[in-house]
Amino acid sequence: MHSQHATPIRISAFAGPAEAIEAGIGTWCTLAVDLPLRIAAETLRFTSRRLQAQADHFAALGGCSSLKAAVALQTTFLTQGVAAYQAEAITLSREVAEAASVKAA
Repeated sequence: MHSQHATPIRISAFAGPAEAIEAGIGTWCTLAVDLPLRIAAETLRFTSRRLQAQADHFAALGGCSSLKAAVALQTTFLTQGVAAYQAEAITLSREVAEAASVKAA
C-alpha cells in the first residue's frame, strides 16, 4: 500500500461572517469555476495537438512504400503518443496542485 500525504486544511479565524462568506465564495470560485475552466482549456489544447499528430501520421502513412516503413512509422507514432499522454497527465496534475495551493495559501 502506498502512504499518501494528506494536505492539511487550513482554517483561519475570520473577523466576522462577511469575511467567512467572502473566503467561501473565493474558494468556491477557484475550485468550482476557475479550475474546471483551466482543465478544460488544457484538455482542448492537448486534444488539438493529438489530432494534428494523428493527421500528420495518416499523411505520412500514405507515403510509405513498404510494410516495414509503415510499421516503423506506426511504432514511432505510438511511442510518441504514450509520451504525450504521460506528459499531459503531469501537466493536469500540476494545474490541480497549483489551484489547490493558491487556495491553501
